[in-house]
Amino acid sequence: MNPGLGCALALVLAGPALAQRRSAQVARTSEPPVVDGRLDDAVWALATPIGELLQIEPRAGQAPSEATEIRFLYDARHLYVAVRCFDRDPARIVATQAARDAVLDPDDRVELVFDTYLDRRNAFFFQMSPAGSKGDALISGNGRDFNKPWDGIWEGRSAIDDQGWSFELALPFQTLNFAPGGATWGFNCVRHIKRRNEVARWNDPSPDHSVFQISEAGELHGLAGLEQGLGLDFVPFFHADWTYEREDAQRTLLGQPGFDAFYKLTPGLQASLTVNTDFAETEVDERRVNLTRFPLFFPEKRDFFLQDAGIFAFADSENAQTLVPFFSRRIGLDDNGQEVPIDFGGKLTGRHDDWNIGALGVRTGAVDELEEQDLFVARLARNLGEQSTLGGIYTQGDPAGGPSNRLYGLDYNYRDSNFRGSKVLSANLWGLRTETEGLSGRDHAAGAATSVRSDEFSWRAGAYEVGENFAPALGFVQRTGVKNVAARVEYDPRLGGDVRQLHFLASADLTLDAAGDFDTFRGVLRPVGVEWDSGDRLDLELLQQSEQLDAGFEIQPGITIPAGDYDELRLRLAFESALKRPVSTRLALEGGGFFDGRRTDLLGELSWRPSARFQGSCEWSVNDVDLPQGDFQVHVGRLRANLSFSPDLDWFNFLQADNGSDSLGWNSRLRWIVRPGHELFLVWNETWERQDDGLVPTFQEAAFKLSYTLRF
Repeated sequence: MNPGLGCALALVLAGPALAQRRSAQVARTSEPPVVDGRLDDAVWALATPIGELLQIEPRAGQAPSEATEIRFLYDARHLYVAVRCFDRDPARIVATQAARDAVLDPDDRVELVFDTYLDRRNAFFFQMSPAGSKGDALISGNGRDFNKPWDGIWEGRSAIDDQGWSFELALPFQTLNFAPGGATWGFNCVRHIKRRNEVARWNDPSPDHSVFQISEAGELHGLAGLEQGLGLDFVPFFHADWTYEREDAQRTLLGQPGFDAFYKLTPGLQASLTVNTDFAETEVDERRVNLTRFPLFFPEKRDFFLQDAGIFAFADSENAQTLVPFFSRRIGLDDNGQEVPIDFGGKLTGRHDDWNIGALGVRTGAVDELEEQDLFVARLARNLGEQSTLGGIYTQGDPAGGPSNRLYGLDYNYRDSNFRGSKVLSANLWGLRTETEGLSGRDHAAGAATSVRSDEFSWRAGAYEVGENFAPALGFVQRTGVKNVAARVEYDPRLGGDVRQLHFLASADLTLDAAGDFDTFRGVLRPVGVEWDSGDRLDLELLQQSEQLDAGFEIQPGITIPAGDYDELRLRLAFESALKRPVSTRLALEGGGFFDGRRTDLLGELSWRPSARFQGSCEWSVNDVDLPQGDFQVHVGRLRANLSFSPDLDWFNFLQADNGSDSLGWNSRLRWIVRPGHELFLVWNETWERQDDGLVPTFQEAAFKLSYTLRF
């Protein structure tokens, strides 16, 4: 595939004009409403409902089964939102999630997006459930990046009554970055009625789009005289940590203060400073066993790096687990996931005019044999047209203390959300180069991709090349010295009756080595994919993989896959039951060839949501491998038990076990939001290892963190 094919196709194809956007007026008030979710404040009579939503699913464009009323008010410091979700049968409202930032897929909910820059690309996301769970996120790249771990400071309360359910929000302008002097914001919202699997949206009822496509949002008018104060948030915190390691009988008690500071240089551009950065509240990674010859990719979970992470996103998100020029997990974590102290860091992120700006500098502390390291990344992108961008990226430093390392890159991203009707056309072209002391030549990476997506039919084609000496010390690359070409086609026709939609897929992924010789092929064919109107789903897939190993690798201790040519054909059957039920399940069975032997995989997950106060799940996976070199089984188990005493007080428990490490780990976190911006965390981590016929505790850790936000 010609590397420029993606962008060439994008530039020569054009779509029709966007349908007329809906708009609404925001009324100003001198008296703020009480945020309790009840909507009984007289001041709401000043606000006119913005108009009814329209169905997306199951019947696009039709009136929803239940009415929804949305009102807006604002004063100098806050935007207020009131939403009434009428329901003729309140007893059947699905409300099982109360925790802050809960995954609300099982519940009724309302999601709102605010394009505060009116750039049709980026937005703030907020959601509420009937049980009081509130969540937020940052959307960037017109839905390309969804940064769910971002936490803003705002108030939200919901209530269930005989009319259905309702909620109120108070969104401080100090929390929202926005274009200076802009009186119009983009806005869209969507309501989910879970028992019917019904989805309704305010603007643009096309099933080809989602609420995350900010280019399709409507508009809110009348926002003037907004104030952010000095635009300074100062967040001092204190962290104490006690650890015990049985191997050397060492007990350690440490405590230290630190702080984060955030200053809005302009309403859309923010500078951040962190000192003695601490991540005690971050959930541990899920355990995974690697049965491939390539490194595993683990997602970032730490708030400091996740805030405004979309600013640093580069080019093709489809290759996010193959090549990422800036991967923030390289900072403050070693290759084993162990913490490396961060002494201080500074960040500049935001938007100014048509520029998207990101810069990050961090000093990591000395640990063991590793000396202090200074690390830096910069990202700059220019908006072109309504949805496209042209940008560059630069990184400097090696967190592992290796030789001098730099990375340079350019990317062009084209997008048209109304291609040939309401289809979404995307294309990108990108190039990267590293400079590493001791390496020269073949230090590049480049690629291109084009895709068209709609509710019924989608396709994608892309290609990339990575040189042997490409070494992004602050990034992630799965393998070097390869050329790759991939294509995928999906067909998802909608049916009436009990079957809502069918899902068919065919994909092919071919990798060659640097000399152009065959390395790996992966193909997937889904001849059967059924999604019922109830929300249950069944998929049957055929998986073909061929590999040419020039050198053997150890897949398990004492078991080596020898060099050679391998062809594997596997069959996968997966079932997921609808999340609207208090008990749901996920089952998958996969089996067939595996190198020169056979492998059978079994996954089972059971989730129980009896009320908004408790959510639990149990998951177990087994990989049963038979090889001429030896047989083995891999077991991984996960157990979650979460208690929500209120939307502001939660206790999360996560237990994991695997027979590879022959250990059991427990991560327990109590989170108390005393008030928005003031939080207390109590964390307990413990590890047991199997010895003889029992489990012996080998590591214990107790952590305490208190943070308090001061706004000026």
